[in-house]
Amino acid sequence: MLGRVLGLDAPPAPRVWLEERHNVEAQTLLPEGPILGLGPTANWGGKQWPAEQFLALAHRLTAPGGRLAGARVAVFGAEGERGMVAGLLAGLPAERTVDLIGRTDLPLAAACLKRCALFVGNDSGLMHLAAAADVPTLGLFGPSPERHYAPWGRHTAVARTPESFEQIVGAPDYDYRSHQSRMTTLTVDQVADAVDDLLVRVESDAS
Repeated sequence: MLGRVLGLDAPPAPRVWLEERHNVEAQTLLPEGPILGLGPTANWGGKQWPAEQFLALAHRLTAPGGRLAGARVAVFGAEGERGMVAGLLAGLPAERTVDLIGRTDLPLAAACLKRCALFVGNDSGLMHLAAAADVPTLGLFGPSPERHYAPWGRHTAVARTPESFEQIVGAPDYDYRSHQSRMTTLTVDQVADAVDDLLVRVESDAS
């Protein structure tokens, strides 16, 4: 939208600029090999896909025959958000889990994201950081409009609840002050299908 106002065609894409020290430190936190990045938190509980569904997705994607079979799982978030994802961390195999909750500032988080084969996360700053770091990024949407807040880039996509933004916020029981998830109707099958579609597109562009 800003690009159109300024008459820019194509509009400039976000980009993350890092120092080499950030890349070096990221290498110590995330070893070589396929890595699935997860952003299971958000600044409001209504936008958070349930942790148990993130867990089911991670198991599906990294299982033998999965899209990222054998991949490590890196979980991103701030230290104050640890309680939101305790169940997710506990359910992932310890030997293939990298707990980055509260362990990175934003530049280091971006450097770590660059090492991921895929990022799946709620509508959040981390989702946008992943897209700006040129990581294949799938954003999960419910009570926020993807037409304004979708991740930006060629290798990005969204999966949203069957209900539109307007249907969610217009429901009689909707309360913006509540932190109850409004994402529960978004299924693991839907997200896994969106991951597959995104990675097929990424692979096609690379060939």
